Amino acid sequence: MAVMAQGPTSRVNADKVKMYRQPDPKGEVMRLLNPEDEIIVMREQNRQWTLVQIDGEGGYVLTSYLKAKKGKKVTAAKLSQDGTKSARL
Repeated sequence: MAVMAQGPTSRVNADKVKMYRQPDPKGEVMRLLNPEDEIIVMREQNRQWTLVQIDGEGGYVLTSYLKAKKGKKVTAAKLSQDGTKSARL
């Protein structure tokens, strides 16, 4: 299933998360996703399933395994708050 990228990026919160061809845990597993894989969230199918895309291939992941990717602003703020980068007054 080829899908055009449109949504925000996300990652999974566990190793070997199954990506299915259809939103059905008894269906065909297309691939296994890991936390380092950057995926694109296309749309939420329902409360349980989300349509995602990785490497131009679309499939369904259980929504409970997804987490939003932190933006650059959050990372920069975190660096300045924990004292690793000092500011001059």
